[in-house]
Amino acid sequence: MLPKLLFVYIHPASFVREDIRLLEEAYEVVSFRFGGAQKPGLFAFAGLFCKQLFWLLRELPGAVAVYGWFVDYHMVLPVAAARCFRKPVLAVVGGFDAVSLPSLGHGVALTGWRRRLARMVFRRADALLPVSPSLVRSKNRFSEGPEAREYGFRMLAPDTPAAVLVVPTGYDPGAWPAGPDDRAPVVGTVGFIDEGRTFRIKGIDLFLDAARLMPDVRFRIVGVRNREAIAARYDPPPNVEMIPPVPREQLPAQYHEMSVYVQLSRAEGFPNVLCEAMLCGCVPVGSRVFGIPDCIGEAGFLVDESHASAVCEAIRAALRAADPVLRTAARARIERFFHRDRRREKLLTILAGFTGGGRHVR
Repeated sequence: MLPKLLFVYIHPASFVREDIRLLEEAYEVVSFRFGGAQKPGLFAFAGLFCKQLFWLLRELPGAVAVYGWFVDYHMVLPVAAARCFRKPVLAVVGGFDAVSLPSLGHGVALTGWRRRLARMVFRRADALLPVSPSLVRSKNRFSEGPEAREYGFRMLAPDTPAAVLVVPTGYDPGAWPAGPDDRAPVVGTVGFIDEGRTFRIKGIDLFLDAARLMPDVRFRIVGVRNREAIAARYDPPPNVEMIPPVPREQLPAQYHEMSVYVQLSRAEGFPNVLCEAMLCGCVPVGSRVFGIPDCIGEAGFLVDESHASAVCEAIRAALRAADPVLRTAARARIERFFHRDRRREKLLTILAGFTGGGRHVR
């Protein structure tokens, strides 16, 4: 019989589902989703806490540990209850929980009550697993510029006694084939784009500004939910194609039609779509923000400041450099440093250390 691991999350994002699959190789994973597709109201919120409490009281006695994605209100009861039952809690720090960006309305620390709850989780968790070392403490001038500002969860909870163990997200190269070497000079980006705040967080406004300065180049945005409303509000130039969201299994075909992939996020933990695009042979261009430089390394181009001219310069350089050698280097970097198996091995080793057991792998 496999040991029981409790898994707590808010949204079933691809990286959450992937961790569940990885952990199920060694544990009986019992999960709790705090909320649904829509943000809960006050009474629904209270009901979710009650439901989670009863779930914890039922499941915790037979569990070896609690594992959660993101440090937020959904982890408050798990850390409190786990302490009563003497069970370790491991929390993944994914990005939103490590920043405060008032100009973007983004970050767990923007409101007082939420900041206090997150600080409590940071202080009471046994281990914090940031997906990038930059989420512990780092500086950049791209997010809110022009001056460099300091970010990271150490700004929110500098005195946490938790063990801090960096474990980047991992990717299966087999799910993201390399694609053709010869490609049309298309510059693309992918994101779930549906409103203005997301536009700025993901840097789509800069993407459009760059497109206006490069009318000779084709640009493509994949993942725009309401193209008519977005077009009316932002007036994209004629060289920008907007494509609605596509199923995940269709994304490789989209990446294969892009020569250069651009990630201009002002806030980003570890960029999944950037890693997927690099596996698919796209030459990467990215903002020097949090986990993006970790992904790109020497296999692409970084932008230090959130100015369209700087973005254009990097894109032009990437288009000139795009060849089979650089495409191979981009894929090889993700395969070498951020392979799915590396995350699997690290997570299972860390959990075994906290649960006092050996490796329980099927």
